[in-house]
Amino acid sequence: MKHIIPTLTLTALAAAASAQQAAATAGLNYNNVNLSRAARNNVVSAQFNPAGSNIVIGFASANDNTQGESADSEGQVSVGYIFRGLTQGIDATVGALQSGDEETVYTLTLRRTLNEVYEGLEISAGIASTLSADAENEEFIFGGVSGSDNKNIRFVEVAYNVAKNIQVGVGLTQQSNADLNTSTVFSVRAGF
Repeated sequence: MKHIIPTLTLTALAAAASAQQAAATAGLNYNNVNLSRAARNNVVSAQFNPAGSNIVIGFASANDNTQGESADSEGQVSVGYIFRGLTQGIDATVGALQSGDEETVYTLTLRRTLNEVYEGLEISAGIASTLSADAENEEFIFGGVSGSDNKNIRFVEVAYNVAKNIQVGVGLTQQSNADLNTSTVFSVRAGF
């Protein structure tokens, strides 16, 4: 009889932890192919989260036609670690990306489902930065845009799951280049 209460307590704690983990990750898919467009800037990216891990690996390439001439980026690769259910159902991904330039760019992205507001709704925000005061301004892809002459890019996005594996989003992205470009970014994602 004296072992029943500790056993029930441990069982309840394990069930609560399992339910909390499931609730925190519901609706957040880290396996997708993404097409984004801002003005004449097109970005194609993909990210992959190996099953059972908190690692996310990404690839991106862009075509920028904002100056009347088409320019393709060299592409980039990124890797990140997902902290699931950090607080209030927010997932935080800390990562690094490497484009054709020599400087490594560090990223922080926060994501959360807003199912309590409307089923299938999600909000995300992030920042990418070289974190180096004396670094040359870089060209890299983040937040659905390909930016040149940047030290950092910030974004915020609202997305909606129109189907189980299809998501559309609209966001604002600000680049820290000489023009302080702010862009509206439209995205379509296909999950896998």
